[in-house]
Amino acid sequence: MHVISDFRVKDKAELHEKLDAAVTAAQSDALADGAGGVLVTRHDFSHFSVTLSPDVPFGLIHEDDQASRN
Repeated sequence: MHVISDFRVKDKAELHEKLDAAVTAAQSDALADGAGGVLVTRHDFSHFSVTLSPDVPFGLIHEDDQASRN
């Protein structure tokens, strides 16, 4: 797994801004590498990460909501 971004947010506006930038960067990296898809993980209600993952098919974005499991 290749971490693109790991961040915390204070509000929805900040979440959308940071998430959009991280997903765009991940998609660009995925195209350059030609392998792996984008995995967006919500660790809790203010902590998120975006990674390139070999477990996600190339060209797809998967979400993992760990906050709902706590």
